[in-house]
Amino acid sequence: MQIKGSVYKGILISLALTLIPISAISAQKITSGSTCKVLNQKVLYLNKTYTCVKSGKKLVWNKGVLVVKPTPTPSPTPTPSPTPTPTPTPTPTPTQIQLPVEWSLCPKIGAKVVGTATYMRCSWAGHAISLEEATQRLVWRSFPIVNVSTSKFNSYQVTPVENATCLNSGDTFDVSGGILECRWVAGKKLQWIKINTIKKTFTNTKSQVSIDICKLQLSDSIGPKSGNGGVVGFPHWVPDGRMNVKGSNEILIVPVDFPDFPGDSGLLEQLEYDKKWLTNWYDYFSTGQSQFNVTTINRWFRMSQNRSGYPTNAKSIDAYGNDANLRQGNQAQAFIDEITKEIDLRKFSTIYLFYPDGEYALGDLIVRSHTFKVKEGEVLLNFFSWGRNLEGMETLKWSYYIHETMHDLGILGHAPGNGWPLGIMTTQSGISYALNPWEQFLLDWLPPEQIYCDEARTLKPVTLSLSPVEREDKQTKMAVIKLSPTRAIVVESHGIDKWSNFKFGDREFPPGFYSVMAYIVDLDKAVRPPGLSDGSSSSNDDWAWAVWQKVDGGSSNKFNTSVGDRKNLGDYVAVLGDSFVIEGVRIKFVSTGDYETIEITKL
Repeated sequence: MQIKGSVYKGILISLALTLIPISAISAQKITSGSTCKVLNQKVLYLNKTYTCVKSGKKLVWNKGVLVVKPTPTPSPTPTPSPTPTPTPTPTPTPTQIQLPVEWSLCPKIGAKVVGTATYMRCSWAGHAISLEEATQRLVWRSFPIVNVSTSKFNSYQVTPVENATCLNSGDTFDVSGGILECRWVAGKKLQWIKINTIKKTFTNTKSQVSIDICKLQLSDSIGPKSGNGGVVGFPHWVPDGRMNVKGSNEILIVPVDFPDFPGDSGLLEQLEYDKKWLTNWYDYFSTGQSQFNVTTINRWFRMSQNRSGYPTNAKSIDAYGNDANLRQGNQAQAFIDEITKEIDLRKFSTIYLFYPDGEYALGDLIVRSHTFKVKEGEVLLNFFSWGRNLEGMETLKWSYYIHETMHDLGILGHAPGNGWPLGIMTTQSGISYALNPWEQFLLDWLPPEQIYCDEARTLKPVTLSLSPVEREDKQTKMAVIKLSPTRAIVVESHGIDKWSNFKFGDREFPPGFYSVMAYIVDLDKAVRPPGLSDGSSSSNDDWAWAVWQKVDGGSSNKFNTSVGDRKNLGDYVAVLGDSFVIEGVRIKFVSTGDYETIEITKL
């Protein structure tokens, strides 16, 4: 099952430069050592150029530099002769950048036209089921130019200090041992927060109960036990038992081109990039328990026919029909027929296939545990091919491979917030590529010391720290408060770190983004994410096996990013001083910096 994430706003970050011209000051007397206000400002006074410099903690005028006027060299007086009156040179008019009309068609995904306050970007405008539709989905979208400052370029006239007020979320200022970062805090205020270059570690209180208490049991649920595509409770199991949650898996990546659409250069770099991130991802999020051995075909594998000879429309005809897997498998067989001529496929569990950049004629095929004919006989394979919508959404190939294979490992995914850019299983075309801690918990990939567990009915007050799920470390990633045999509150932190800092397709969190977020897991709602017969998806913001919870009393930030069904991400993001109140449990955000600290109490 593949769900198409919506296109998220890319945020262009530029440095704000303060240009300070030399100016003449007549009303003010300038003397060396007297106070000035603007660092590096230059003024001309009594034939000297004075510069505003920093002396200790003060800004003062320096000694000044004498302006030497050149002595003109005498020259003989020329004999006057009539000269024509020169034609005045017209003053050039500043060139105005003509921005394209928003929603008009554009030539290539990622193209940009930058204006003064906004820029236009060629972006994908939604699901397409044909080449003709795809060409109509490439449209100009308008985005704001967001300026942030650093120590080198800033507009702060007073040296920033920790906890003082600041101007723009994401501004930074270098200090000893790290930086100050401007962050939103309760009351929609902005405050300087110290972030250390080498992050501090913490040790939390041990869970009040065994983490087994927080393993919601499928046997207690009245809902579907498998969710028609994955498991959300315990015990976890792999649907067909072929993929190894712990141990080795053999996979093959095949780059395919066609006589009418040949591949370009850079293939080896693409393959190495995808192999690196795929193996690194599994190594970290499985804590070394799951290994993927990647074999690649290191050249473009030329198909014998043009693209039209390989139909790939089976998914878009009826993506959720009972025979959808069989129909897609039958179309995938045409690719297998070519590949098996050169490669013995019997050792692989999964084949990933992709095309040259800019290919929109072919759709993706999602095939699971299908019996394919090969030259050696028959083999059971998973087969995932690239397609026009993945191309248009600027999806990272390794992310697509992982997303689909995690379904094969029994993970339902697509919640909390189907299509929200907060994890690899809610969209493979988002911002964060982290695995949801609850899903790590299901797979037994998250060490017990990184989990805090308690029950709401006997909840004891506790102060806990959380490390962002996007950061690679061994700190606590999740707090679970069991509400009932089938329901629990999950609290986690998201931020800008290794697994959310790719900026691919200009997708990134807003400057200064940090958070504590909470959702409710409900085993009775473990159903297939909503989708249409053409393979496109629908939102499940408010009814799914996991649902994000809003900040109590409204948000204190301006992380105004559109998500899901006309939702604002900022409404679900707690910043310092904010709280969640969920079914008699209060989660208050009490400290931030290198990590986030919360207080959990029973009301």
